[in-house]
Amino acid sequence: MLIIERALKELRNNLHSMTEVVVDMLQLVRTSIEEDRVGDLENIFKQDKHLDQLEKALDRQCMELLALINPHASDLRFVFSVIKTNIDLERMGDECKNVARELKGAGKNIPSEMKDLARMVFETAERTFKALAEADAKLAMQIILDDDKVDRLEYSIVQKYQNLGISLTAKALERIADHATNIAENIIYSVEGIDVRHENTIKQRMGN
Repeated sequence: MLIIERALKELRNNLHSMTEVVVDMLQLVRTSIEEDRVGDLENIFKQDKHLDQLEKALDRQCMELLALINPHASDLRFVFSVIKTNIDLERMGDECKNVARELKGAGKNIPSEMKDLARMVFETAERTFKALAEADAKLAMQIILDDDKVDRLEYSIVQKYQNLGISLTAKALERIADHATNIAENIIYSVEGIDVRHENTIKQRMGN
């Protein structure tokens, strides 16, 4: 196996390790909200420290690969997309911490809409990581188009509930979904070499 192939394989494996940590954090957020077990969210902070370590290692690996190897255009797009995805994964972890902090001040009664939002955000992340693992640009495009559903639910929660902890929790969850859609954009760029940061472009490509 060529040096570049080994390096890219290792990069993909390490990226997958990062997504697994984020999935674990999001699963904890989801179950804690759904089952009214806010105290369990303390474990988020331990997981985030591990995520930060992986983020630094992955960033260093990308820089070394770019400095030492002259990859093909498609490989370059992949490495650049990993650099951006790495940032979004770390920020998803940060937003999980924000959920843990804000729910402490939200009281014991978590609205049913928040539970729906946590489920939707978790499912968005799961689909995004599936698209990432399979380099599925079509699924990534659909994820971006579906983001409006999360936005609408977050807005309705903020409008309905006056509790600051509830509002900030909803905003943190919505931002997690935003980072997932950023990753979806990176997937499309890596696979197809196009910038689809505007919904109309995606609709046109999907024939909608």
